[in-house]
Amino acid sequence: MPLQEQCLWETLTPQRPQAPAFKGELSVDVCVIGAGITGLSAAIHLLEQGKSVCVLEAYRTGHGGSGRNVGLVNAGMWIPPDDIEAGFGEVVGSQLNRMLGAAPSLVFSLVDTYRIDCQLRREGTLLS
Repeated sequence: MPLQEQCLWETLTPQRPQAPAFKGELSVDVCVIGAGITGLSAAIHLLEQGKSVCVLEAYRTGHGGSGRNVGLVNAGMWIPPDDIEAGFGEVVGSQLNRMLGAAPSLVFSLVDTYRIDCQLRREGTLLS
């Protein structure tokens, strides 16, 4: 039996809306390239600040890394916080560590605020 390459999240997700390719001209304050978690979050925050925003995506929403990850919301990177500070310096490294630590709360607040139906569970992550 041949192995099928298929993304689990795409298989489990109902049909997503399709949009035609953008043609023409548009004048906006900010153009966001990529409709993944980062791009859409940036667009939402810019809209909340009163900016006009256009989001361009080459394929479809969440197609890249956002739609193909393991589905975890983690506070940090796979690099120990001390190594981040050593690599970026104390000032920038500690600021990055604070931002990484706050990131899950930001994701959870977006899910709550916009009532995103994504079967979110806040259960924690155990690293050893």
